[in-house]
Amino acid sequence: MKTYSQLLTQFQSLTNDTTAENQTFGATIINDSIRTICNLQGGKLRFLESTTNMSTVVNQETYQIPNKYRKLIDMYIYSGSGSSSDVIYAPEMVFDPVRWKTILQYKLGTQDVPYFTYVENNTFKIQPIPSTTGNLIILRGRLQVRDLSIADVTNLTVSSISNGGTSLVMSGGMTADMVGRYIQITETTAANGGDGFWYEIGAYNSSTSVTLTKPYEGLSISGGTAACIIGQVPIVPQAYQPAILHRSVALYWQRQDINLAKTFWMMYDGGMEAGIRTDYGGLILQMLDNEGETEEGSYIPPFGSTNPIITAPYYYPYQQASGFN
Repeated sequence: MKTYSQLLTQFQSLTNDTTAENQTFGATIINDSIRTICNLQGGKLRFLESTTNMSTVVNQETYQIPNKYRKLIDMYIYSGSGSSSDVIYAPEMVFDPVRWKTILQYKLGTQDVPYFTYVENNTFKIQPIPSTTGNLIILRGRLQVRDLSIADVTNLTVSSISNGGTSLVMSGGMTADMVGRYIQITETTAANGGDGFWYEIGAYNSSTSVTLTKPYEGLSISGGTAACIIGQVPIVPQAYQPAILHRSVALYWQRQDINLAKTFWMMYDGGMEAGIRTDYGGLILQMLDNEGETEEGSYIPPFGSTNPIITAPYYYPYQQASGFN
């Protein structure tokens, strides 16, 4: 995993320029490169997808889409709070505003069996309107990309954490804004060392205690002073994070040494963005092969209907699909 500080340091090293001006330039194009990578293939990449839980509100048709999403992809709704005995409903996503108005004209009323959902102005609407408060809604959306800007924290130590546990006790200095950053406990051969893997900080409890989003897989640490790094990391998966540097450094050298720039463009995407070739190569080709979309594209409904409400074309066929096997 490459943190923001590590990316910036490596950028300065690969450009042979450690001036403050180049540091500012590097920070800008590193974030631009992350956004560019995340927008490849229209942003339809697995690592940009996540789920969020919400709840229905009685007699409420319209719900705010969480700000972290740039696009809502899919949803399903439980008949209760999410227990194993609940019925799970998958309302059809409607994309055509004209057809949505047709649905509204049928005045489906209120009930807890959702048939349709429609996305409009950063909100989604449910029809029929829910008649119960507290039914679980699970949204799946494509994430927004936030700029990296915070330097690594390297002066704290880990006091304790159990193998398989998520409660992490620190020497002090933890802050609430560290939620969402990642921590790596330095791997050593000595007792009370870490496992060297990165774990996301999921919750802040106090200046000495945070909770990880995943269980710790290393040996337990007790009464330790294990070194660690806490940093912002790109949303791009670890295996493809060097591509961020390749593109950023290529842009730097584009102004000074076209041959050196070409080397980094080839490492990045085989030279496609720079116009060197017409198809993807390099690390980006590997990423696109391995991180393709999970659901988008042409949609074929699982069954037909003679009901005018649920017959095509209330959706645009090219906007949703579960794919073919």
